[in-house]
Amino acid sequence: MEKYLNRKVLFIIPIIFLFALLFRIFYSYIDTQEQMNEFAYKEAQSLQSLAIAHRNYYQELYVNKTIPLNKNTLKGLPAYSSYFINQKFSQNNPFKISLQTVSDRARNPKNKADAQELQAINYLKEHPTQKEYFSSDNPNYYQYASALTIENRCLKCHAQREDAPKFIRQKYKNAYNYKLGQLRGIVSIKIPKENLNNYFIQHFIYSALYDTLAFIMLFTIIYFIAKKSKQINSYLQQAVIEQTKKLKETLVKERLTGLANRLQLLEDIDSAKDKNNKHLALINIDNFKDINDFYGHDIGDALLIELGRKIDTSCSDTHTTVYKLPSDEFAVFTCQDITADDFKQRISQLLHTINKTQYTISDYAIFLTVSCGIASDENDLIIKADMALQVAKSSKANFVVYDNVVDTTENVNKNIRGIALLKDAIENDKITPYFQAIYNLHTQKIEKYESLVRIITDTGDIITPYQFLNIATKSKLYHHITYTMIEKTFAFFEDKEAFEFSINLSIDDILNERTVAFILKKLSDYPAPQRVVFEILEDNEIKNYEEIRIFIQKVKHYNVKIAIDDFGSGYSNFSHVLELNVDYLKIDASLVKNITHNENAKKITQTIVSFAKNIGLKTIAEYVEDEASLKILESFDVDFVQGYYIGKPAPTLL
Repeated sequence: MEKYLNRKVLFIIPIIFLFALLFRIFYSYIDTQEQMNEFAYKEAQSLQSLAIAHRNYYQELYVNKTIPLNKNTLKGLPAYSSYFINQKFSQNNPFKISLQTVSDRARNPKNKADAQELQAINYLKEHPTQKEYFSSDNPNYYQYASALTIENRCLKCHAQREDAPKFIRQKYKNAYNYKLGQLRGIVSIKIPKENLNNYFIQHFIYSALYDTLAFIMLFTIIYFIAKKSKQINSYLQQAVIEQTKKLKETLVKERLTGLANRLQLLEDIDSAKDKNNKHLALINIDNFKDINDFYGHDIGDALLIELGRKIDTSCSDTHTTVYKLPSDEFAVFTCQDITADDFKQRISQLLHTINKTQYTISDYAIFLTVSCGIASDENDLIIKADMALQVAKSSKANFVVYDNVVDTTENVNKNIRGIALLKDAIENDKITPYFQAIYNLHTQKIEKYESLVRIITDTGDIITPYQFLNIATKSKLYHHITYTMIEKTFAFFEDKEAFEFSINLSIDDILNERTVAFILKKLSDYPAPQRVVFEILEDNEIKNYEEIRIFIQKVKHYNVKIAIDDFGSGYSNFSHVLELNVDYLKIDASLVKNITHNENAKKITQTIVSFAKNIGLKTIAEYVEDEASLKILESFDVDFVQGYYIGKPAPTLL
């Protein structure tokens, strides 16, 4: 009887395992389908957010008249360009996702809604409170749609036809008579099921094969154990539970580091959408491509693993999860009941630890730095944190908090206004030099002037470089300012033979071949180049000393003099002064303005003056604002002084 029961148990075990395996595969398949639907929906929402941000940005360029609306610029409108952008986008993304603005009353036939899109439009019209539509009914693709309603800025071209711009009336006969708030069309996103299905089914197949192999191994082990032990039930139950947990984790784990992946992050953020406290930090390795190129991808992968361990160890509390995102990016997400400032402080400490750590990989000692973007309690948390990350990387900041970035709309608008101001100033000759006197303490005379750039607006306002020079550099308009300043300053001083005059040059000017050629041509044509002084900014970040030396050598051919500006700021390199063959050292304003009350400022200034005299250079002290400062500088035997106490910058000479 006991043998019969044992045989029966052994006969039942493989049947149980077979059903368990089939059930596991079926469950994994259903779970994969749900994951695929959820992924399609979340991916569509993310793309929609990007498309709307892109659309609003370019519409603002037309509304603000940064780009004039006419038949030549019509192709730049989002409504016109969306079809062509979609063609490129759908070709270049791995899932062949299409993203386009369509309408049931499209002006451009290429933007006409198809049957599935018309169904979405009709649904949104019938349910005006709904802002989006998602359907998986079509066997070929997922259809997502986001409502585009008529806003005030749309009425210019879509209200009464007779009120539309002439070139619009001539080009289009339809899509008029819209009213404010009426549905104009949709942002249509189609995600092909085949490509997405291949991606998820591949993981499902691997999971199923892994399940099958695992169950076969488990069955083999348990089959032999079952012959000798009555503890098979408890062991089998525990093994199945643990294995099921591991198999489920394979869908949400990053392969290289074993950390949670982007899909898990999306799920966790969605699960926390109703919570009051949620914080996200995106951490990106600076110049990781250079590390890969220098050490090789194997070292790069090992470094990612080590960094993942470092971050995970530092964020070990139960309320915080660390994720490995694509490429060289990590994420830290928490719903812990802490303030945004507390989270920022924790991340700041983490970044400090990362940046000071030496990572030893295959006997290589590697140091790295990271940039970080932080967002707290925001909708579109990933997008907002990524905005902050991009600002951190572009500004070379260690980290940036989204609250401090503001919504980039204001920064964009400010930059747009700044660029418009610069373009107007360049095109309408509003860039003008102002001149500040430089006084010789030995002869008690004004012998030189520094030429300083200003923009004079139509209303007579004087715009200083602080307000536009950074934008000029980033927008590649900077060299136009240099050309204008050289042209006008040379012309102004041509008949003023009693004075030397100086013009500021940046490292960008010196490294620009066209600008250097322009400078050399002006010097060769100028009747008195020996009265010209070029001021070069002393900057800690200057690495191109050889290029600067060559430039100085070229202009010295015309007997031009060279001054190092802001000398004494940061860590001044005295050895490079000897190599560069300069004529003047301009003592940094931060030293001069503190010289009456700061002993360190006095000592540093005296050191600079002594150094200059020993090697035969003249010194110029900037920012002389009062008589007390002047007396001290005179006692130090400074050669020249400059500042408001001597004279303010003005369009004429003193």
